[in-house]
Amino acid sequence: MEYLLKVFNAGLVILCSLFILNGCYVGSSFQGPGFDPEEGSLLTAKENKVFVAITHGIIESGGKAAFSDNLKRVRKSLVNSSGLIGYSVRKQLFGNEVWTMSAWTSEEALGNFISSPAHLDAVEDGGIPSDTVRSAYLWVPSEKLPLSWDEAQRYLERQQ
Repeated sequence: MEYLLKVFNAGLVILCSLFILNGCYVGSSFQGPGFDPEEGSLLTAKENKVFVAITHGIIESGGKAAFSDNLKRVRKSLVNSSGLIGYSVRKQLFGNEVWTMSAWTSEEALGNFISSPAHLDAVEDGGIPSDTVRSAYLWVPSEKLPLSWDEAQRYLERQQ
């Protein structure tokens, strides 16, 4: 009986640990050519409002490698994206959910990035089925950058 109790307790500890770890995230801090992370401000003061895109998706089973490869290509192409202020990516540590957030000088600048070859390839073969993707687009005062992930999540929930 004592052995069964120890096994049960060990299983319970493992189960609780996995539950807690599923709520852990990894990602990049908000960064980009138009944002100063040390000061937490835009590098140019001419934009008093910025256009923010927030996305959430679920990586399909077996799609983590495709997602990772495409994410690298998209991040590399971002440095050449006119109008980009900054971006951040967040992923569940032990799950399949992923979020992105980017800030732009205009809707047109975001549209140009969305239609770029790297982004189109990622959408087509990025390991995230389109029916799992949710997006929110909004204008925010520039001093609110970067948005917290909690705030970004609230914007996504309002879009449903």
